[in-house]
Amino acid sequence: MESSASTSDSATTITTGLSEININQQSPTLLAEGEVFNPLKNLNEKQLEAFNEIKSNFSDLTDPVDIAFCTDMCFLRYLRARNYIVSKSEKMLRDTLEWRKKFRPQDIQLGGDIKEIGTVGCVYVNKRDKKGRPIIFAVPRNDTLKNVPSELKFKNLVYWLEQGFSRMDEPNGIEQFCFIVDYKDFGSGNMDMKTNLEAMHFLLDHCPERMGQSLFLDPPALFWFAWKIISPFLNEVTLSKVRFINSKKVDGKRTFPELLEYVDIENLEQNLGGNLDYNYNIDEYLKENPDPIVDTPPIIFSTETDAKKQKKEKKKEEKEKKKEEKEEKKKEKEEKKKLKKEKKENSTKQQENADEVD
Repeated sequence: MESSASTSDSATTITTGLSEININQQSPTLLAEGEVFNPLKNLNEKQLEAFNEIKSNFSDLTDPVDIAFCTDMCFLRYLRARNYIVSKSEKMLRDTLEWRKKFRPQDIQLGGDIKEIGTVGCVYVNKRDKKGRPIIFAVPRNDTLKNVPSELKFKNLVYWLEQGFSRMDEPNGIEQFCFIVDYKDFGSGNMDMKTNLEAMHFLLDHCPERMGQSLFLDPPALFWFAWKIISPFLNEVTLSKVRFINSKKVDGKRTFPELLEYVDIENLEQNLGGNLDYNYNIDEYLKENPDPIVDTPPIIFSTETDAKKQKKEKKKEEKEKKKEEKEEKKKEKEEKKKLKKEKKENSTKQQENADEVD
């Protein structure tokens, strides 16, 4: 890590080579009436220089989709993710643009090849938290489909992340989502570590600074096994946004009093102790949020990151190279052995000829 973090009740800061950044600027509260949001307001001189530099470096973009993606707040997210080091931030953003151009996540159709996994409601978007951030719900117990490949599960997750992103309100400073995971009735059959790890890498590589808050409800013992594997990949700033909340039974029903610190009771579903009468239904969702019309649907997502692919290919190349070198050495050894044998035979023959002359 190139940074260190410290937390307190009032603020969370991250110390970098440039300055101390208050990460609370990444999670703005709702603006007062008439207030205009300015994403550059809290930047110091060096951070502003970094922002102007990276924005200038992307002035060569011509693709309308890329141009629309690279907003001022987008540049700032990638800068924060790499501690305002322009070269690293630029590489990260260009990798994301390349990834999005290849996989076109904005064109995923819920009624397409992910319809089966999309129907069960293991992930969906509904309402906003108290800071105006879209809420992405995950309900692992609903993931009971054994015949759905990890690629489609990952693609389904990316679809819902894109749905969350489309509900952001950047002009008013809303650029993050609130992630709520309900682990009720969670079992080993619901734990897909491959998809979870790919999702984590995707968020880290292509969605920096998007997660404003993660709330894990009633995490069971099995969850902590997965958490031990995933948490080391997360930095201190991300970990500071994670909270584990256990339910309390009231009249035999689960309630989450602490969850009400983040979500108004009117926006919280009844099964979580709120007043909202809502059950996810794919058909109802598609009525209100029609799939995009595209000539060709996006290809199935790879469940490996480009970095992992490159590493795998490099390892394969090194293995083949070693094999070739080994075969070459074996040939050289056999050739030397052959020459030595021929030399010995010639020497013996010469000796025999000399003896005959004598």
